[in-house]
Amino acid sequence: MSQTDQASKQNNAASDTERPTPLVEDIEGTKLKLENWLALQLGSDGAVSIPNLAIPEGTGMSNVTLLFDAEYEKNGQKMREACVGRLQPEIEKPVFPEYDLSVQYRAMDIVGRHTDVPVPDLMGLEQNKDVLGTEFYVMRRAHGRVPSDMPPYNMDGWMIDDCDPELRRAMWVNSIETMASLHKQTKNTKALGFDAFLADLEPGNTPLEQQLNYWKRYQAWSMSGEAHSIVDPALQWLFDNQPKNEEWGLSWGDSRFANMMFNDDGSVSKVLDWEMIRLGNPLQDIAYWNYMDFFFSEGLGMPRLEGLPNYEESVELWSEKSGFGFTEESYNYYFVYTGVRYGAILSRIMLGQGQQDQVIENFATDILRKVVEQRC
Repeated sequence: MSQTDQASKQNNAASDTERPTPLVEDIEGTKLKLENWLALQLGSDGAVSIPNLAIPEGTGMSNVTLLFDAEYEKNGQKMREACVGRLQPEIEKPVFPEYDLSVQYRAMDIVGRHTDVPVPDLMGLEQNKDVLGTEFYVMRRAHGRVPSDMPPYNMDGWMIDDCDPELRRAMWVNSIETMASLHKQTKNTKALGFDAFLADLEPGNTPLEQQLNYWKRYQAWSMSGEAHSIVDPALQWLFDNQPKNEEWGLSWGDSRFANMMFNDDGSVSKVLDWEMIRLGNPLQDIAYWNYMDFFFSEGLGMPRLEGLPNYEESVELWSEKSGFGFTEESYNYYFVYTGVRYGAILSRIMLGQGQQDQVIENFATDILRKVVEQRC
């Protein structure tokens, strides 16, 4: 089986009934509970009605997304809100050892209030599990198109069929400038309030050391104490080669094309998915961005989409707009770091899906091994 076929197979497996996210079985019951909850959140004159509730497929692998409209009256006026709900995973073999919805909700709230970075409009966070049986939050649904990650956008979909090279370039450049704007405006993480809920997530003398300690703990948890012959040595290399004199700020964490929503002109409509936000060197976000595009193109033996700027140009643009510097050595470090993170996560997903033969050897760890051989 080729790497491309393997990637397609594993991406498809992640979107079917074995997808490692919880399923909402009682749709009617969930609708009723959400209606009652929203009536309080929205301050409606009376009952709230949700005509339809859907669970989309195509993006995301660590939570459940609900799409629905809320119809109600307020101050005598008929209202209709298009909404998105995100639910805390409650499954036997989750992708992450802990999953705190309040972290990403608080992050979006701070970014939305203190910067011009476009984040979803928040409607409420519920941490009382008695409401839906799990924690959740609700946002207003944004308008725009999101590049697919299942299948990857450079294999199939609207970025191939409906975009010319100029529009693809505009989307890429606008994404990096938006990401750089986030980093520039959130450099003082303590003053904005990020340190209050991000600084003590893991022990360590620096934000990077804290992140590495998290991934060390993640590996022990995800592999149930068993060794991983590819991820473990690469993670140890990261411990042994931490860059010196780094700049610290905010890292979005899951910085990739599939977490950006675009308007028709290629401008960024919303920045999505904040579940991996951490304190750290923001350089890791542009390294993650480039790695994920590399991963689903050159890494799988496929050409990049025509019009996308090269990776070197992208890093230079990010640095210019963000005000954060970088060296070739530090960028290379975070490029490898991305591969370790993605390899660890996909290995956990394979374990959760019962694909034991691909827990160690899968297309993510195969690419990680090649990156390590080239860069370490």
